[in-house]
Amino acid sequence: MGNQRRSHSYWRPSALSAINSVMSPLLKIAIVTPFGAEERLDHFADFLLAQGLIRKGYDLRFYTYRIRSNPEYRDGTYKGVRVYRCSQVKGFSPRLVWQLLCFRPNVVILCHIRSLLNFVASIAARLVGAKVIFQVVGVLHDPYIVADRDNPIGTMYSENRIITRFPQFLSCLFNPKKHGSCWENYAYHAPLAQADVRVNIMNFEHDMLKKATGLESLVIPWGIPLRKEVEERVPDPQRNTSLPESFLFYIGQVKKRKGWDTIIESLALLKQEGIRKNLVFVTSSSPEEFKEAEDLVTQRGLADQVWVLFRISNEEKAWFYKRAEATLAPSRYEAFGLTLFESFAAGTPVLGTDIPVYSDFLFDGETGMVSKKGDPSTLAENIKRLADPELRKKLVDGGYRIVQKFTDGRMVDSFDRLIQDILSPRSN
Repeated sequence: MGNQRRSHSYWRPSALSAINSVMSPLLKIAIVTPFGAEERLDHFADFLLAQGLIRKGYDLRFYTYRIRSNPEYRDGTYKGVRVYRCSQVKGFSPRLVWQLLCFRPNVVILCHIRSLLNFVASIAARLVGAKVIFQVVGVLHDPYIVADRDNPIGTMYSENRIITRFPQFLSCLFNPKKHGSCWENYAYHAPLAQADVRVNIMNFEHDMLKKATGLESLVIPWGIPLRKEVEERVPDPQRNTSLPESFLFYIGQVKKRKGWDTIIESLALLKQEGIRKNLVFVTSSSPEEFKEAEDLVTQRGLADQVWVLFRISNEEKAWFYKRAEATLAPSRYEAFGLTLFESFAAGTPVLGTDIPVYSDFLFDGETGMVSKKGDPSTLAENIKRLADPELRKKLVDGGYRIVQKFTDGRMVDSFDRLIQDILSPRSN
């Protein structure tokens, strides 16, 4: 079970951690994550954590996937972080092992359950005597915990199906129907079970990990930057003069769990009432993957109300947040809800759903508006409520108060304290 604390919350004051950082400036940290250090992903918590720990004086290196077809995925220093790209085949990555053996980190932070880099990184960490922190993100994205990742809360398996020990793996080879892909299951979950500390990013995720696996964890929420210089660098990306003056904003993958279909259906309901609402639909999915959404837009007669953009920059994204009537986030499941916090920070109202993770910070009529997941009628009603200027101001003010509790600075301070704790003699 590792060195777990009694309380699963890890919000701590940062004064002592700042002192510890000054006293231990040469500690080595390795972050291993499937998300690359690139413009499209450098607002993710993995990279913000890397930057923050470097500012605190740690010697840190960032290890992620190598993608040969993407020229951005190469070794080098990106925004102050030393980045190493590592190929892997079925969880084996000789380069990652070699890099970690040479670097000899004191702590290895593994990110995300469904990353095959974690398997060999965990082995290398043990070989050099490093402590392992496993940041568990998206418990219900795990295909060995849920049957349907687009409807995960209602399709959790009733029994523990994950493989964490080698004897279990050998047994699975003779009974694969019970566990699915034996090797992938083992490669995902052995590092999770063997970590010294597991960290969830929200209370609901903590509870789901405990329910699905029996494993204990701490909670350190993700955060976003609120530094003023980020706001001042937002350019005007209006390259297409046909973009509407007034619009609702959705940014996310074309996955049913994201609730994009609920948005389209709600716009169709509003159109039947004679209310036209434009939508800017931004997605990292490919045009081929977007075809399902495109077909629904056409079927509902909304082609002249939906503008689609693929893979915009962070600066462009901030421009859209600031100018949108509201950000729509009608998810059926989220591990955190990064879109909501970015919208809060931009001063834009949020329309979310009644899913468990959102209930920690999204309060109807106070910090946002809440509709039933998968229900276009309640979303349509909330869109109409946006016309009330007093309500809009209340939502903007409430959202900004919330986002100040979820900053990258607080996240980094908490990890700093955790690192100092697990390396202290009393925890060994």
